[in-house]
Amino acid sequence: MNITGKAALASVLVVSLVSAQNLGGLLVGKKPVPGVPPAAKPGAPMSDKSAEDLYLDMKDFAEGLYNKQTGAGDIKQDSDFKRRVDTEYEKLKRKDAELAYSVNLSAHSEVKRVMEDRFRVFSGLYDNLLVQDLLNRTGQSIIPPDTGRLYAFKLKADPIPGAETLSTGTIYITTGLVALLKTKAQLAYILAHEAAHVYHNDYRTEIMLNLASEEYAKERGENVESITRKVSMISSLVGMGVGAGVGGAFGNAATGAVLGLAGGAVAGMITSAIVDRGEAASVKDWNRIQEDEADRTAFEWVMRANLDVTEIPTVYKALKDAGDRDQRVTLGFLGRSNRVRERAKKIDEMVVIEKGKAEFGKKPFVRNDPDFDILLAEVKRDNGILAFEYDMLDVARENLRDAVAIKTTDPTALYFYARILKETAHSDQERAEADTFFRRAADSDARNLNYGAKLHRAVAMLKPDATSAEKTEAVGLLKSYLEDYYLSSMQDSQRASYPPHLETIYDFMSRLGEFVYVLDGKKVAADREAAALLAQKAGGAVIDVKPDEAAAKVQPAKLNKTPAPPRGATPARPNDDKKK
Repeated sequence: MNITGKAALASVLVVSLVSAQNLGGLLVGKKPVPGVPPAAKPGAPMSDKSAEDLYLDMKDFAEGLYNKQTGAGDIKQDSDFKRRVDTEYEKLKRKDAELAYSVNLSAHSEVKRVMEDRFRVFSGLYDNLLVQDLLNRTGQSIIPPDTGRLYAFKLKADPIPGAETLSTGTIYITTGLVALLKTKAQLAYILAHEAAHVYHNDYRTEIMLNLASEEYAKERGENVESITRKVSMISSLVGMGVGAGVGGAFGNAATGAVLGLAGGAVAGMITSAIVDRGEAASVKDWNRIQEDEADRTAFEWVMRANLDVTEIPTVYKALKDAGDRDQRVTLGFLGRSNRVRERAKKIDEMVVIEKGKAEFGKKPFVRNDPDFDILLAEVKRDNGILAFEYDMLDVARENLRDAVAIKTTDPTALYFYARILKETAHSDQERAEADTFFRRAADSDARNLNYGAKLHRAVAMLKPDATSAEKTEAVGLLKSYLEDYYLSSMQDSQRASYPPHLETIYDFMSRLGEFVYVLDGKKVAADREAAALLAQKAGGAVIDVKPDEAAAKVQPAKLNKTPAPPRGATPARPNDDKKK
């Protein structure tokens, strides 16, 4: 990561508080919201209105100003209020476009060596094209074609569960949140919930409420300062977060709800702490309307996409369970756990209603597919390693256990699963299990990417009662570790000219059955030079000769000889993946 663990957690906390508050009471739409009382009649004292009534009344008032035209006949014109709203909305979208540009350029990964460990560190956009494509495909599959908006779904590398939404239609979700999930239907629901904020135009509503608050108060005979303070409270919190979040794990956007599924809980908790005094207390419940609407919309979209809606309640349970194990995973979103329970209960009720319909049992609902297994295995492996380096031990162990269940011959997944098992082992039996996975990692490591497995196995044999055979084996493992470390370091010294996602490409090759190939830049350059010399000798004619064949026909003295590729076992295996 580009920031320290503490800084990352602090910045995410700030942005999570702000992001949840950003949409913390906004909802657009002319139709009444099911389950919410109708707006109070104009003129009713503010003190007699519930928070929902006040919000809906202000929303309707602002919509009326927005749609009101001046003049008559052919000289009708949009109202000044509409022009002001549209101008501010365009400014927001331009800012979000600039943010999207910076995020799109943020994909980064680098190889780090910490003692015997060698691993990739990710930051910004997760740089696995296959996983990015599968995530986006999942999101696009649940967007109805008649929404009139375009969306993009992207994955960011961060072990803290989170999601953020831009007004322009881009939805970001972190590896930490994806790694909590088990099925495609669960992921689809989260993506749909975030997209629903854009679909319902919540950002424009926020702007309308701000610009209409003073005129609303005057027309309703209310206290102008009180009304404007209620509305500006949301905007001021967002503004604070834009500055505080710069350089953090989520960037500087005033975005949609972090952990949108629990966003209502976050907003409720923060506004309770900040404005739960006097008349301003009513603000804290506005978020309920917007979040409930997004929940209902997401449920409908998942149903329409024939994904299994009975998986949705499990999302809430997964979030809660993760928070119970490690509070850093939630960063306080369970501050109002009663609100999370309310929303989970409503989802349960929706599922019950759907199950009661005769056609429910006839629908071909989908929970998972092979593509999702691939996505999940890649994300859980890399997020598990990130979590391990943050000492998020429960998250790391669970992620890596799930990864090796699918990627049974992935040396990196096997190695780091062995690492977490060893680090958290309580008994000799558990340490023996770790050694089993170290063996599997070494046997699968044809490219010599996780040579540390040999060191860990050797260290386990350094005991007073070690047998002669164990001592001999340990010495051999230590020698092999030193040699492999050296060869790997030599290989990495060339990496400045290699693609940054080199090891992801190796993953792709393994998926296609190629387990041994290792890029050797010097050899590639020498082979190309030899091919050019051979063509020159042939009078410039194009010769269809492979570089290796060309090199064999040129005197060895003219070539830049390099060491052989790193050693490693090359077990025969037809496939790198096994479905659960």
